[in-house]
Amino acid sequence: MRPRKTPILLTALVSLALASPGLAAGTFSIERSLLQEINRTRATHNLRPLVLDQTLQRAAHSHSADMLQRDYFDHGPMAQRLLRFGARGPRLGENLAWGVGTLAATRMIVRKWLASPPHRANLLRPGFRRVGVGTAVGMFMGYSKAKLVTADFAGT
Repeated sequence: MRPRKTPILLTALVSLALASPGLAAGTFSIERSLLQEINRTRATHNLRPLVLDQTLQRAAHSHSADMLQRDYFDHGPMAQRLLRFGARGPRLGENLAWGVGTLAATRMIVRKWLASPPHRANLLRPGFRRVGVGTAVGMFMGYSKAKLVTADFAGT
């Protein structure tokens, strides 16, 4: 059994220049809430809202579910994964987060991303126009009801 650690919100980021075509799936209320919070934050910085991209949505949801199922927290081969789903750029970025309880709240996730310069850069990049937000909730790293979040961004 793993030693129990205090649950904290963890985040990671990757931003790449890429290109490719795409299309795909639907959204859930947690993901809609995250999209609304991301766009509320962009609006306070005089940026256009991001639109939901079904290809990025499907890729983000798949990655969050995979991390939950396999109990890891990492981007892995992000470029290959997004291209496999048909994501198109020319620039792609990704923010990850996980937490439990209040640390998994939508506003807390976005607040933590804003406090991290590389995550903030993805969140507030003027050239990003599309996003996919995928979540998975369950047992993770020894914590029940943990929320894993993947936000995949695309644009210029």
